Amino acid sequence: MSQEQLPVTEPEQVIEDPGEKVHVWPHLVSIELVGALIFTLLLILMAIFVKAPLVDLANPEVTPNPSKAPWYFLGLQELLLHMHPALAGVIVPTAVLVLLAAIPYIDTKRAGTGVWFYSPKGIPITIFSAIYTTVWNVSLILIDEYLPAGDGSTGIAPLLISWGLPPAVGYVFVPAALMIFIPWSLAVIVKRRWDADTRELMIALYTFFLASFIVLTIIGTGFRGHGMKLMWPWQIEPPIGH
Repeated sequence: MSQEQLPVTEPEQVIEDPGEKVHVWPHLVSIELVGALIFTLLLILMAIFVKAPLVDLANPEVTPNPSKAPWYFLGLQELLLHMHPALAGVIVPTAVLVLLAAIPYIDTKRAGTGVWFYSPKGIPITIFSAIYTTVWNVSLILIDEYLPAGDGSTGIAPLLISWGLPPAVGYVFVPAALMIFIPWSLAVIVKRRWDADTRELMIALYTFFLASFIVLTIIGTGFRGHGMKLMWPWQIEPPIGH
């Protein structure tokens, strides 16, 4: 008996849409060139109209006041004013980097990869997350700066210490609890308000990180003056030695 031959099926051909692809030149390179020219023009205008706060030559025996880190570390320096140095300088940056690296392993959906805001709900989620995070950050900074704690001191941690609580409560546990509560509450609100999926939740949480970085950097750059006191930018004088 002869075996019946099964029909041979050819592999299905995938037809690519040429409209989905663009060439690096001139599409991407031209956009990058325009962006570079715009930033160059802005730097030239800043160099012309903004007076650089140049002081005397560096003196290792004199520390300027205020002594600030480079702008990309000013967010961390701002955190140092409100919590324990180990928490602000080691634990928080490490946790942030680990969580950012974990996003591709949490959001494993292939559809919509690389698409900005992913869905029509992405833009309102981003706007809400940015406003929500900014309000929290600014409010906590103002409270920790001006909340009277007795003996002329201010801040949440000094107030808790004046109540007889250990310093670790105000400088470690309270800041850590707030840094966990704010993104958690944001995720809960976004999930209930927009019925967000995993990627939209990641958009909200990444916006929380980005908005926090921007707010803390702006405050550390333009609103911290002599003695790292909170003040308006026009009240800040150039650094002086002491």
